[in-house]
Amino acid sequence: MAGEKEKGKEINRRGFLKTAAIGIGATALGGLAVSGEAMAAQKKEARWHGEADVVVVGYGGAGAAAAITAHDAGKKVVILEKNEKGGGSTYMSGGFFVSPQDEQGAIDYLMYCAKAGGDKYFDVDKERISVWVKEAMKNEKWIRSLGAKDLSITVKGWFDVKGAEAAYTSWQLKPDTSGVALWQVLSDAVAKRKIEVMYNSSVVELVTQGNAPGKIEVTGVVVQKGGKSVSIKAKKGVILTCGGFDYNESMKQNFLAAYPNYSVGNPGNTGDAIKLSSKTGAALWHMTGTSATICHKFPEVPVAYPSMLKLAAGLFGSLIFVSKYGERFFDEAQGSYDVPAKAMYNYDPVKFDFANLPCWGIFDEKARTKAPAGTPVPMGKPIYKWSADNSEEIAKGWILKADSISELARKIGIEPAVLEKTVANWNRFCAEKKDPEFGRELGLVPIDSAPFYALKGYPGLWGTAGGPKINIHGEVVDAKDEPIKRLYAAGNASGFSFPHMYPLSGTAIGDCFTMGRIAGRRAAG
Repeated sequence: MAGEKEKGKEINRRGFLKTAAIGIGATALGGLAVSGEAMAAQKKEARWHGEADVVVVGYGGAGAAAAITAHDAGKKVVILEKNEKGGGSTYMSGGFFVSPQDEQGAIDYLMYCAKAGGDKYFDVDKERISVWVKEAMKNEKWIRSLGAKDLSITVKGWFDVKGAEAAYTSWQLKPDTSGVALWQVLSDAVAKRKIEVMYNSSVVELVTQGNAPGKIEVTGVVVQKGGKSVSIKAKKGVILTCGGFDYNESMKQNFLAAYPNYSVGNPGNTGDAIKLSSKTGAALWHMTGTSATICHKFPEVPVAYPSMLKLAAGLFGSLIFVSKYGERFFDEAQGSYDVPAKAMYNYDPVKFDFANLPCWGIFDEKARTKAPAGTPVPMGKPIYKWSADNSEEIAKGWILKADSISELARKIGIEPAVLEKTVANWNRFCAEKKDPEFGRELGLVPIDSAPFYALKGYPGLWGTAGGPKINIHGEVVDAKDEPIKRLYAAGNASGFSFPHMYPLSGTAIGDCFTMGRIAGRRAAG
């Protein structure tokens, strides 16, 4: 009992919790099973170590937006972050965030991106998109209200359809455009409001009342911290903003269209929202959805490097991507980085294989010296760097080198005659200034300067888009689309705005801000 009192005093000093008699005790990790002690706790009145009006689980872009909004509505908020610092995938991003300029144009554009083909749409309708767009249009003014000063539109909708150019726009801070700088604005705003953030605090259980469908109500959370469990009451609600499942191998194998997929985002994205919400009977949606790019992954580095070869293809040329069988499979210079990654999921019914996974970037000495093949991670404050001329990666054996295309083909396990033909065709297209295979218009520069190089590529997840299903208010719903009382989700913990084609750089962070604010307002109401 003395230990419990000391623990309560320690938490009280942190500013928001009230000491209680007995904690819930150890619970099953992962949220997929309910321990005996947790079940017992539901059958009697839970005894709390402390309480807040709104408990936010996960401290990235969505968590910050939800917490700031609930706090500004006059509610007491605590943020629980399982890592030793916040930021999530927002910190590791390129710092883009969507803030549309025209409502109808943005709706039209997003509906196009939700279409899989034959005018058949994924699980997003115009009502949902309309609500999302109206709120997302406030993103630019909102981030300015938090202290951001110099902002500008840097990219517009990738796809040449109605609404792309003028309506659907993404912004960045200046002069530092990275996610590190964007996160600083958000974290400063949280600190200014004195919102309590508990680090190294893993939420391992949602505490609920009721067990009949439609009768379940979330009343709090169980937190594992320092080897001990503490229970926190949520008087108004719990908001899940703990990211996707891009570092959960089992979930990726079960939910995504092909495997392997590596992540270029936050290693804390292990599917916690799915595990936690499963106890409540939450429906799942958009489980195959991703925001992805071609990446390069090596055992020596825990995260994947976003590929710069894709960008370099349009800027410098003398570079193509080929399947594992040595054939090109997309326009390497097209605007979207997401579409090429999704093209790697195409299953070949003749070869009985995902022929494009992995793929290979093939380039020559001209391209090698002009730009690094991999992007530093995180972009704004790199821990894992890539040499400017790729020489270090060649020395490590990450990039394979050969004096001829046929020798290069043998090193990467491709039939030499096939790769030689592919490169010869490419060089002819460059001479003719026309690519009849995929319509590439930029970077039509031949691959003709030895030595030649190959770098393996995989789908690299900026984030997954699947998780507990939410409604237009950010409320998590069950299989009948009925809200689960006092449970909310936002950001990649749910994935609202991109069930199929990823619309543009910054859509996921724009969604964090948009649905974070919507959920924060609803929970505080």
